[in-house]
Amino acid sequence: MTIRKTIAIASAKGGVGKSTICSYLASVLSNSYKVGVLDADIYGPNQDILFDINDKNIEVDKKNTERPYIPKNIDDISINSLGFLLDKSAAIWRGPMLSSAINQIYEKTNWGDLDYLLIDMPPGTGDAYLTVCQKIVPDFVILVSTISKLSITDLKRTIDVFESLNTKILGIVLNNIHQSDGFQDFNLETENVILDRIEFNKKFIDLSYPFDDLQLDSLFLNTVRAIKEYD
Repeated sequence: MTIRKTIAIASAKGGVGKSTICSYLASVLSNSYKVGVLDADIYGPNQDILFDINDKNIEVDKKNTERPYIPKNIDDISINSLGFLLDKSAAIWRGPMLSSAINQIYEKTNWGDLDYLLIDMPPGTGDAYLTVCQKIVPDFVILVSTISKLSITDLKRTIDVFESLNTKILGIVLNNIHQSDGFQDFNLETENVILDRIEFNKKFIDLSYPFDDLQLDSLFLNTVRAIKEYD
């Protein structure tokens, strides 16, 4: 098993479209590459909804003692989620239990050979971030934010956390779901680049996989280009 690049998709602020963008990026990249998605959001795992996965039971290969978990395969995208592994009470777990669960599902899943593994991170800046950055060690992170003041404030916190953990930030995707005009007055004091600005589209809220009605390649042109250039 080899994973060539691991990419965390993150935001301290919830509800900014992080999971949606993660799933769309996976769909675009899977046109040319072997892609996996790890849904590490214990508080609200959503990749099963976005990829229209009805079977929430995790399949186990008892012959593979090191990596027994078999990911779901949706159009050659390998998907595993904490939502498949844990019951609803896990959402109130404390930090060490959460960190252990994230590391377990990553280590125990038989991902096969992947070009890219995308990690859908939970909101916040707590123990989950420490686990991913120090044990999984992503090659880089892509941040997601809307252009509201709350999202931008949390975005700064997220940047500080990843910089303190020495995790490279590839750039920021601005998801303009609020259609706010306030961003013009905001000065983002960071060297991180804006990869893409995604304009409001009702389909981003209502659509489920396979996203046939969205021009994904054009929507994520700059972000996908940056991912490929990093190679």
